[in-house]
Amino acid sequence: MTTAEDSQKLVQYRCEVCNAPYPLGADDVISTCPYCGYTFIVDGGEMKTHLLLNNKLKKEGVVKAVSDWIQFAASKSVGKGVTKDIELGNPVLQWIPIFRVKASSQTYHFGAEQKGSGKNKHWVKVEGRDSAKITEWVLARRYAAAFGIKEFMESLEDEESKTFDINLTDKAPVLNAEIADTDAPVRAKYQKSERDRAELNEKVEKLFDYRLDMDIEDCTYFHAPYWLIRYEYRGGTFRVAVSGATGRVVLGELPVTKTYRVKKWFSSVFMLVAAALLIQGTPYITYAILMADSSDGEVFLIPVAMFILGIILWAGSIQVIGGVLKYEIQLTADGEEREEGFSFGDSLKGFGGRFS
Repeated sequence: MTTAEDSQKLVQYRCEVCNAPYPLGADDVISTCPYCGYTFIVDGGEMKTHLLLNNKLKKEGVVKAVSDWIQFAASKSVGKGVTKDIELGNPVLQWIPIFRVKASSQTYHFGAEQKGSGKNKHWVKVEGRDSAKITEWVLARRYAAAFGIKEFMESLEDEESKTFDINLTDKAPVLNAEIADTDAPVRAKYQKSERDRAELNEKVEKLFDYRLDMDIEDCTYFHAPYWLIRYEYRGGTFRVAVSGATGRVVLGELPVTKTYRVKKWFSSVFMLVAAALLIQGTPYITYAILMADSSDGEVFLIPVAMFILGIILWAGSIQVIGGVLKYEIQLTADGEEREEGFSFGDSLKGFGGRFS
């Protein structure tokens, strides 16, 4: 249903080539006629280069890919029994507007990490430069509202492409771009910068400086095939997103089952018991150290480490038990749960870094 506010954001437009009428959104910057495929820059001329990533899937292929993924992902998380009561719906195809930005990049980073232990503990400078040819895929929409669109963009590769032809879209919606080709390189630089910083923060204990220079070599407008399929499970509706460009699931939802809840309960109880033992044991260890009258100051780090680890485990148990209350969970193409509230491995890694 179109509201009065929505109607004010739409402009009735007639294609310059086929004269067919269609609505043009207020945020649309590059538009494609859904009848003849003519692509133009709003308030500008024709978009000369417009390509299409090949769609490797038909509806039957999407259903098979999703069925296989549900079997695989369910066996890793909620249990295979969930597959018996699933009713898959009709796959829906959309063509997502994107820019492929090719560039030469030069990066520089400067940081530090600790080496040694005790009196030999010291900071070591970490510095590096790198040059590379890169390809960044940039979503040409202002808001990534579609389910799994982030994972969809990350899955794209420099696949085979064709010149855009409306007859190759299987009559599926072709979304308009809401950013111009002049904005795409800026977003591409931001994407790479954020990704590089995240990777460096995993490798370097302290990152003081990071710089990125990009020489843009090409910025090309594409449309990529994005499939969404919904399925029913015991009265609930769940979603799975599939990339037509790669033929693989990029993100899916699974219902929370008794099997999943039991796993979460046991994990939470184990972490809570371990936290209690560590926290309660801290004063006894501290007392033993004081009675031993040790001259090694670092030995007092032991009770401190025990207490902090206990707090981490206690907080983690609360986060993990939250999984029991979920209605559904989101899993990646590899069947890994996304948006985990607590990562025991990451917490231990950070904890170990503080006391190494």
